[in-house]
Amino acid sequence: MEYIRKIEEEIRKNRINVDLEKIKNAFLLAEESHQGQYRKSGEDYILHPVEVAKILIEMKMDTDTIVAGILHDIVEDTLITLADIKYNFGENVAEIVDGVTKLKTLPNGTKDQYENIRKMILAMSKNLSVVIIKLSDRLHNMRTLKYMPHAKQIAIARETLDIYAPLAHRLGIAKIKWELEDLCLSYLQPEEYQELKRLVDTKKEEREIYVKSTIEELKKYIIGEAKLKVTISGRFKHFYSIYKKMYEKGKEFDDIYDLMGIRIIAETKAECYHILGIIQSKYQPVPGRFKDYISAPKANNYQSIHTTIIGPKGKFIEMQIRTEEMNSIAEDGIAAHWSYKEKANITKKDQVYGWLKGIIETQQHENSQEFVEEFKQELIRESVFVFSPKGDIVELVSGATPLDFAFYIHTDVGCKCIGSKVNGKIVPLEYKLKNGDKVEIITSKNAKGPGNDWLNIVVTNGAKNKIRKWLKEKKYSENTKLGKELIEKEAMKLGLTLREFEEDVVVKKHLEKHNIPSIDDFYFQLAEKRSKINVIIGKIKISIDKEKELLNLSNLTEVSNEKRDKTSKKNDYGIVIDGTNNTLTKFAKCCTPLPGDSVVGYVTKLTGITIHRKDCVNFKNMVKIDKAREIEVNWDSSMLEKKLNKYKFTFNVFTKDRPNILMDIVTLVSNHKINLVSINSTEINKDGNRVMKIKLTIDISDKSEYKVLVNNILKIKDILSVER
Repeated sequence: MEYIRKIEEEIRKNRINVDLEKIKNAFLLAEESHQGQYRKSGEDYILHPVEVAKILIEMKMDTDTIVAGILHDIVEDTLITLADIKYNFGENVAEIVDGVTKLKTLPNGTKDQYENIRKMILAMSKNLSVVIIKLSDRLHNMRTLKYMPHAKQIAIARETLDIYAPLAHRLGIAKIKWELEDLCLSYLQPEEYQELKRLVDTKKEEREIYVKSTIEELKKYIIGEAKLKVTISGRFKHFYSIYKKMYEKGKEFDDIYDLMGIRIIAETKAECYHILGIIQSKYQPVPGRFKDYISAPKANNYQSIHTTIIGPKGKFIEMQIRTEEMNSIAEDGIAAHWSYKEKANITKKDQVYGWLKGIIETQQHENSQEFVEEFKQELIRESVFVFSPKGDIVELVSGATPLDFAFYIHTDVGCKCIGSKVNGKIVPLEYKLKNGDKVEIITSKNAKGPGNDWLNIVVTNGAKNKIRKWLKEKKYSENTKLGKELIEKEAMKLGLTLREFEEDVVVKKHLEKHNIPSIDDFYFQLAEKRSKINVIIGKIKISIDKEKELLNLSNLTEVSNEKRDKTSKKNDYGIVIDGTNNTLTKFAKCCTPLPGDSVVGYVTKLTGITIHRKDCVNFKNMVKIDKAREIEVNWDSSMLEKKLNKYKFTFNVFTKDRPNILMDIVTLVSNHKINLVSINSTEINKDGNRVMKIKLTIDISDKSEYKVLVNNILKIKDILSVER
C-alpha cells in the first residue's frame, strides 16, 4: 500500500477535490494486473502509472483523468479490456484509456515514422485528457531514460524535443515543457549540458543571495509601503533556454542578463498594473524589455507583465507580475482550467483544445511528412496580434500578411480580396503585419480570386489550404466544362443529346470499371486526358449500330400515320404500343409512371422505348427537341385487372425529425403487404424550415394502391407531406 499512500499524500498536498475511492480502485486494479511486470530499471511496473498519476495530480486534474492515467497502460500490457474499464470506471475513463493506448510505442527511424506521429497527433486532438496523460507519460519516461539503450535514448529525446516539448509549450504547460527540454538536452548534447551545469553552479550561491536581497527590498516597497498582499519568489533560467542563447545566438554566458528573475503574484489584475508602476518608479527600466501579456495574452493563454529593470548593484533582473490564476495557467496551461471558472465550460467528453483541433483541420489534406513538419512549425511559431476594423483582436502567426488575415476572417473575404489597408493606409498584400496593426480588407464581387502566387504570400496553413482548395475547385470546374463540350460535339455527330450520352450503358460501364464517381469526374478526366474520348465514342457507335438492328428504328420513325399497322402489340410490362412488336421497353425514373397514370412513349436510340407520364417535365423538354420520337402507348387493361405486374415506384415523404419516424413508416408499408425496395433519409431546407426528406422505393401494382398507402402515411404523427 506504499504507492497508494504516495497518491493520497499528493492529493492532500495539492488540495484537489477528487473521488479518492475511485482512484484507489483504479490503483488496485492496475497493481494486480501489472503484477510480475518490471521496467527497464528493474522496478515494479506499477511505479510508472503511479508517477504519471502524481504528475496529473500536481496539475490538479479531475478524477477521470487521474484514473485514466493510472490505467493508461493496462489494456496494452495486460488481459484487462476496455469493456472491463468501462464497466468499472465509466465510459469517459474507457475513452481516455483507449485514446492513450492507441498512441503507445511509435517506432523511430522507419519509413512509417511520419505516419505514426500523424496518427498520434490526430488521436490526441480528439480528447484533451489524452494529450495531458501522454505528456505526463512522456515526462516520466524521460526521467527514467537512463535505463534505455543509447540509440533509443537519442531517438526518444529527439522526438520529445521536436513534438512533446513544443506541444507542452503551445498548450501552456510550462512546468512540463521546461523539464522535458532540459532532459532532452542532457541526452542530445551531453557535453554542452555538463558545461552549462558547471557555469550555472559556479555562481549559484551568489545569485541566490542577490535575488533574496532584491525580494526583501521589493517587499518593503509593495507590502510595507503600498500595503498590497503579494507573494514574491525568485526564478532562474532553465538550461535549455541558456543553451539556445549561447549556442544558437552566439552569446557568452556572462552576457545573458536574464539568468535570474523575480515573480510577483498579486490578487487582482488591477494590482498587477499598480505593482508595475511601483517597480518602474523605484528602479530604472531597461528600454525595449517590457511586454504586457495580460492585455494581449499569448496563443497558449499565457498572461503576465514582463519588465526588465536595473536592480541593486547595477545588475539586470526580469520581473514577472501576474495573478494567482494567471500563474497557475502559466505553469499548467490548459490543464489549469480544471481548477478555475472555465471548468464549467469543459465537458467530460471530447474535451478538445481549440488551437490543436484547428491545426488538425487545416492540415488534413497534407501527406504524413508535410503534416508533421507543418505541425512542428505551428508549435514553435510566435504570434502577432492585430485589430479588425471593429476593434476585435485577431491572433495570427508571426510573419502573417493581410491576405492571411482575410482568409482568417472568412474564405469568401480572402477569395474576393483585391487589396488591403493597414492603419488607414494602402499596403501590398505581402506586407508583414505587426502587433497592434489595424487591418482592413478591400473586396470586390468581380475579383478574379486566388492565384498560385498567393501561396507564396500567405504563411498560415489555414490560408494556404483554403487557397489550394479554391484553385483545385476552379480547375475542376473549368476542366469539367471543357470535357462536357468535347463530348457534346462528338455526341452530336452520332445524333445523340448530352442526356442520352450520359444515360448510355457503355458510359455507365466505363465509369464503374475505372472507379469514376460521377459523370462530372469523367468530364474532368477527359479534359485532363486521363480518359480517351475516341475509345468511348467508338464503343458507343458500335452499341448504337447494334441497337438499330434490334429495334429497326427507321421503320418506327418513318412510317406515316395512314400506313401504320393499327394492330396493338402487348409486352410483359402491361403496356400496349401501337404499330410495334418485339420492342425493348423501360419506365422512366424521373416520373415513375403507374397504372392509372396517363402515359406516353419516347423512342431512344439506345434503350428502346421509355414510358413517361404525360405531365413529365423531362418528357416535354425532350419532345421539344425531337417531336418525331413521341409514340402513343397505353396500359393493357386486361393485364392490369389481374394485377400481375409489380412496378418499382419512388416517392418522397417530408416529416419533422423525431425518434422512430422511419420505423413507423416501414411498419405501415409492411402492414400494406407492399415490398419496400429501399429507403434513405436526409435533412433538407424546405420552405425555410429544416425537415427530414425520406425517399422510398417500393414494388406496387397501380396508382390506386399508392393513393391508399399515401393517405395512411399522412395520418402518422409529424408527417408533413408526401410527393411523387
